[in-house]
Amino acid sequence: MNFCVYDDCTWLYPDSPLAGPQAARLDAPRGGHAAFQLLVDKGGECRLTFHWMTPGGPPVSLYRLVPVGVNENTAPTLMTTTDYAACRDYVTRAAPFEVYDAMAPCAFGEAVPGPAFYLCAEPAHRQVPGLYSGELTIEREGERAVCPVECRVYAARVPAAGEGVFSMLNFFCYENIAAQHGAAEGSREWRRLMRRYIRAQLDMRCTHILLPSGRPLTEDGRLVGFDFSLAEEVGRIALEEGAPKLCGGHVAHWHEWTDPEYYPFWDQELPLSGEEGYFQLRMYFSQWARVINKNGWHKRMTQALADEPQVHNAVGYRMLAAVCRKFLPGVPILDAVETTNLGGGVDVWVPKLDTWEKHEQAFRRLQAAGEEMWFYTCAFPAGRAVNRSMDLPLTVSRGLLWLAAREQFSGYLHWGFNYYIGPDIWHSACCPHKGALLPAGDAHIVYPGPDGPWRSLRFEAQRGGAEDCELLRILQQTDPGAVKALTKEVCASSTAYTADGGALLAARRRLLEKLEVETAAC
Repeated sequence: MNFCVYDDCTWLYPDSPLAGPQAARLDAPRGGHAAFQLLVDKGGECRLTFHWMTPGGPPVSLYRLVPVGVNENTAPTLMTTTDYAACRDYVTRAAPFEVYDAMAPCAFGEAVPGPAFYLCAEPAHRQVPGLYSGELTIEREGERAVCPVECRVYAARVPAAGEGVFSMLNFFCYENIAAQHGAAEGSREWRRLMRRYIRAQLDMRCTHILLPSGRPLTEDGRLVGFDFSLAEEVGRIALEEGAPKLCGGHVAHWHEWTDPEYYPFWDQELPLSGEEGYFQLRMYFSQWARVINKNGWHKRMTQALADEPQVHNAVGYRMLAAVCRKFLPGVPILDAVETTNLGGGVDVWVPKLDTWEKHEQAFRRLQAAGEEMWFYTCAFPAGRAVNRSMDLPLTVSRGLLWLAAREQFSGYLHWGFNYYIGPDIWHSACCPHKGALLPAGDAHIVYPGPDGPWRSLRFEAQRGGAEDCELLRILQQTDPGAVKALTKEVCASSTAYTADGGALLAARRRLLEKLEVETAAC
């Protein structure tokens, strides 16, 4: 039986060559993780077992990798393309193709289908630093092979999510619990699945859990109030699972990108700038405030108002913010923004990465004044720019959070945690959206497994990037020059980054070594 090892920052495909090392070398901080991929020469069922020969090694988890179909490539300007010549200088290969992105959890000692696997070591915060040696045994149809595994655990500690300096929020589609898993809202099974989805967000190091918006209540066609029972239940589950923060869902939206007016999500014909708009907003926020106060959430709350406010609707956004602050004093307003002209209306600025670069001086002025600055990606920025698309190098999903450390962003937002759009996300990862296709994986970073969410390689890369960002920010306190040099190697800008998984991991190893010296000096 032949096998080889791939690092966890390099895509693995069904046609990947079985040529590479036959031993795994891992470097891990305490409170973080390190992983590798295993490729076996044939399909069929394999039985994998693992043990540390060095006593006290960190826990190791096993996943079976499942291929996902990418039906079109990421376009140079927006959405997707079938013209490979237009994108070949930044995508990994021409679509259509399959890539191992989905991760099905399994257990050591079980017979599981091959040929590709993901193994992850997760040292606890109190793990004794040092070099741990172990053996992975692969058995199939009477054949047996052994893969040596070494894991160096460094003294550096990754702060628990919510205890460090970096925040993260992924938007969540509540309807997909029922749509994908057949669990009726509010049922026992729905609650179990909701808990698992929230746990997955926290495992990815999300610090903020997005709550559903209140639902309108009407009598004889007239708005009489809002039902916040779903938001209340989700919030309680999230806090039980250890969520550091909650974020209230959007209240309003515009009709078109250039629309100067906002409309509440419960009435797309009602301008919020008018008298009736104010009274309905007042009803919404006053009732939402009672829910927050009843549950003692005030210090845990942030509030999203409307997606992507721009120059031409900045006045309407400020009015929204004023009503929100009247009833939710002290609750920070957090939104993805497309302009710098919202001072006093937003507390947590979240510009899209290309918007940040376009208005960098103005955003840096806000940042220098003490305003909190996150960033976000979605279908934009397009083309070569860093994102979570499945036809970009896997290093990009991790490296974009090295860019966060470089620019000293304090958080990252992505719109799509589980927006399973389209009839078959397993074979068509480019999801339909307004007559076009979103780049592969843009709408989701987990998959609807039979018993809850399955992680993805991009999920693991993003949580690894968040861990790295925390460590880089620790090093920033004592050696900002080293941080600048290391981040330049991995991701110097939205379009300048390494596509080499080995290069990224080498930079991470040097980061851990520098922190080792710092720890010893202390």
